[in-house]
Amino acid sequence: LPTYRVAPQLEVRLEEFELFAIDRLRVLKGISDGLSRGKRPEEMEKLVSELWKAHMRHQDPAETLNKDIISHFVLRLVYCRTEELRKWFLSMENTLFRYRFRLESPESQVASSLFVM
Repeated sequence: LPTYRVAPQLEVRLEEFELFAIDRLRVLKGISDGLSRGKRPEEMEKLVSELWKAHMRHQDPAETLNKDIISHFVLRLVYCRTEELRKWFLSMENTLFRYRFRLESPESQVASSLFVM
């Protein structure tokens, strides 16, 4: 899982820039809706998995990773305008990361943990 420490050095077409951000926003809004409806952790895990598959997955894993990183940084720029927007974005990204981490294999979890440190 990427930790989003540094903005990507990738070239992105304007259409992709917008579409990637919209797709990630759909995931984050879905998470927000699930939380506000009081879904249990196992329901949230399923919801996050479904949202990710529906909006962020690509046939090529490298493209999925690029979309993940680019869309995170696009929304990070969009949601930095006010403290309230920043808090919402950070909360949803934190929730997304937590559930994606849970869905990773144990080997990937260990690798991600080592990378974060």
